[in-house]
Amino acid sequence: MGLTLPIELFQQAKRRLNSQQENVLLSWVCELPGGMAKRVFDQGNGFFKGERFFWQNKERTLRLAGLGAMDQLRVEQGQDRFLALHTRKEQVLEWTVTNSEETACGAVYFGGFSFDDQQDASPEWEKFGEGFFYLPLFLVTEKEDRCYLSVNLWLSEDDDYAKVEAVMAQWDRVAASSVVQDPEVACILEERLAEDAWLRAATDVVALLQESPNMQKVVLARRMRLGFDGFLSSSRIIAHMEEQQANSYCFVLENGTSTFFGATPERLLMADAFHLESACVAGSIARGETASEDAMLGDALLSDAKNLAEHHFVVEMIQGTMARFCEDVQVSASPVLLKNRDIQHLYMTVSGRRGEAKLLDVLRALHPTPALGGWPQAEAMTVIRLKEEMDRGFYGAPIGWIDPLDRGEFAVAIRSALAIDTNALLYAGCGIVADSVPAEELAETAIKFQPMLRVLGGKVHERS
Repeated sequence: MGLTLPIELFQQAKRRLNSQQENVLLSWVCELPGGMAKRVFDQGNGFFKGERFFWQNKERTLRLAGLGAMDQLRVEQGQDRFLALHTRKEQVLEWTVTNSEETACGAVYFGGFSFDDQQDASPEWEKFGEGFFYLPLFLVTEKEDRCYLSVNLWLSEDDDYAKVEAVMAQWDRVAASSVVQDPEVACILEERLAEDAWLRAATDVVALLQESPNMQKVVLARRMRLGFDGFLSSSRIIAHMEEQQANSYCFVLENGTSTFFGATPERLLMADAFHLESACVAGSIARGETASEDAMLGDALLSDAKNLAEHHFVVEMIQGTMARFCEDVQVSASPVLLKNRDIQHLYMTVSGRRGEAKLLDVLRALHPTPALGGWPQAEAMTVIRLKEEMDRGFYGAPIGWIDPLDRGEFAVAIRSALAIDTNALLYAGCGIVADSVPAEELAETAIKFQPMLRVLGGKVHERS
């Protein structure tokens, strides 16, 4: 494309270095032809495999594709993970020279947090820490009808413009490269893990809830394992998610030979300069085989006391949390159906005027909502730690992006999986309440595995 980073911006950055600043982030933003995010992600495979991310919002009005890690944050156990990201972002902002304040452009950090920072990480999640984010070297942002390239580059006092030219030449090589299609792989192993142990845990939790005057709900999650006859392709995963999973966020986060990905329907927090918005997604039922059956199932969900109670816990918690940070909090009138390929949920929104609220402070207060942890929050988390015999890792936790001016969006990483080499771990959970039937809850988790089973070519268990 022959893009040239303006020498004037480089000189401005060098002047900052002369004012006792050891390093400066030069963040240049320019416009590109539209529709390039997915193509650039694919082109980056030969240059930045293992250091890429992709994000598409539920409305498909925003796409981000990041290549290369110009800065990486891995939060260690014992650190305040939300504060660690906020502090890093603010420090980098102080050191940044940029030509743009476009939303979702420039020094954008993308990544996620662990579900529970009090649990020791299992081997498959160790490299992600309690939080894993990176600032890309190249970021392509598609929004509305425009497309932007952000180039983020650290400069020191010894660097000259040749360093900028080398980086731009690297971009030119990426942009000019052809997209090589990764081979299709076949699923050769499907293993549902520890179902009997999960049923025993669910039975214990039901008994606990029946005996407790205060506890209302505990979410229990489980895993399944898939094996393949080759390495999974992030590009193919994105293409399958886009094709199959409407009304869902699509995300991919590569970390070396591990890739966390998913197609989640659940917004945790969206923040622009003036407003915050969250979504209340809870209660679920399968989709119907026909339009009439689908409508019948949806009507059943809208009138089901158990699911309505589960959804109410979520609405109550999110509304109360947003009221701590926002003015003029608005809650949508009543639950509606959010329909995905395999599942339909009860759905409402909560929004408010932002004021001085910091995005990551609100995120910390919201996680985990009763939809992923339970209610009351602290008691439910204690039970999960006792009864759930696995590490959720980033499943069920916030994943998303934050830009230099504290705007961003995080989703709840459900309908997700972790791929490592030729294997994948899929995650699903459901809310246990006092009148739950463990075998029925197990069947609900099987429905929730289906989106990622479809994406990965596993055996989807259709209802007969």
